[in-house]
Amino acid sequence: VFTRTLDTVDRDKTFERGTVHSVARAVVPDKFRDEVLADYCNYIEVDSNKPENLENTFVISSWAPTAQEPGLKGKLPMLVTYNADKKLENEDTEWTVTSREAHPCLTTWQMFASNVLWPLLQGTRHQQTYFCGSACTPGNGHDLSFLSGLVAASQLGGDFPFDYDPNAKADFERLRSMMFSIWQ
Repeated sequence: VFTRTLDTVDRDKTFERGTVHSVARAVVPDKFRDEVLADYCNYIEVDSNKPENLENTFVISSWAPTAQEPGLKGKLPMLVTYNADKKLENEDTEWTVTSREAHPCLTTWQMFASNVLWPLLQGTRHQQTYFCGSACTPGNGHDLSFLSGLVAASQLGGDFPFDYDPNAKADFERLRSMMFSIWQ
């Protein structure tokens, strides 16, 4: 099962510690700033000499519903920046966040757990306990986490809400077969 799987043995430190702030001028170049703040979820800078040293700024104010309210939209950027400590060291920032354990790492253990361990635990306690989320899927995306919730809900009697879409239904069935492989 794992012979063609790429994995890692260590946690990616890219999102280990982020800075919450509104100082767009410190992390987004002038020529892109207005466009990025209005229309983008992220601004990323990569050092071509050391691509592992990337800076990532999440532009929360461009999409978060509360930031879109009349009277708030466009007033103050809501940013979370990772790996730009030097750019922000003399700036007025709000606080620091950590995201070290926010997503499972694609380790051999995680792949084993999502393919063997979690399926063994599904349906325990008289078919009343089901698990979902990134840890139960063979990847770590928001879409897979959401879909795993739909799969777990279906085991409890819920209907899949996107039956009309053949691609969505195929993804649902594929993930269901992975999450419940032991029982099928």
